[in-house]
Amino acid sequence: MTGIVGTYELVSSEKYDDFLKAAGVSMIQRSMASRVTPIMSWSHENGKWTQEMKTPLKSWQIVFTEGEEFEEELAGGRKCQSVITFEGNTLVHKQSEKLSITREQNYKVS
Repeated sequence: MTGIVGTYELVSSEKYDDFLKAAGVSMIQRSMASRVTPIMSWSHENGKWTQEMKTPLKSWQIVFTEGEEFEEELAGGRKCQSVITFEGNTLVHKQSEKLSITREQNYKVS
């Protein structure tokens, strides 16, 4: 999945508010999150992936090795254990044991 390396701008997102609500993010934080358009950058070096997100409100990044568990800080400030794998063109991001997220990401090159 090295073809994902680059910088992208969010074009659309479906059921994002439902996802944030299920993840325990407050109504105020969900409202702010739904109003920003993040820029996402992906890089891959020495077997490590870096996903960096930038918005006018906040910037953050995660660094991981595909298929290996790592600690992640969520939007609401909680920390959880996550595993990310790529299945074809789909990024599968599993957080903790309670929440499993499968994301299909459609971004345009910025």
